[in-house]
Amino acid sequence: MNISPLHTKIVEKKRVNDVTIIRESPDNYPRGKSNIYAINDASCIVWFAELPITGDIYVNPIQWNKEININSNNWNSFYENDSDSFVVSSWNCFTVSIDCKTGKIKNKVFTK
Repeated sequence: MNISPLHTKIVEKKRVNDVTIIRESPDNYPRGKSNIYAINDASCIVWFAELPITGDIYVNPIQWNKEININSNNWNSFYENDSDSFVVSSWNCFTVSIDCKTGKIKNKVFTK
C-alpha cells in the first residue's frame, strides 16, 4: 500500500491489527491538528490521535507497545508493556498513552 502524507512527511508508521498508524513530521504541520492518525486498507482515515491539550502536537518518536505506569515514581518504571497502546510526547510537555483501536488518550502525564 502506497501511503501519502496529509500535510508534511511521514516520519513513522506501523501496522497494528487492521490499521496503519502514522506520525507525520510536526514541522509545518497545522497547529491544533493531530499529526498521528490511523488509516485502513482503503487509505481512509479511521481516527486522529487525541491531543493532550488544544493546539498541541506530537514531536517525539512513538514508543510502540507501551503504556504509562501512572503509579511510577521514577523513569525506570514509567513504561509498561501493552500491545494495545503506544506512548508519545507532545510539544507542550505531556506524555500520553494512546489506545491503538480508538486514538483516544488512556493516560496523560505532564513531564517537563
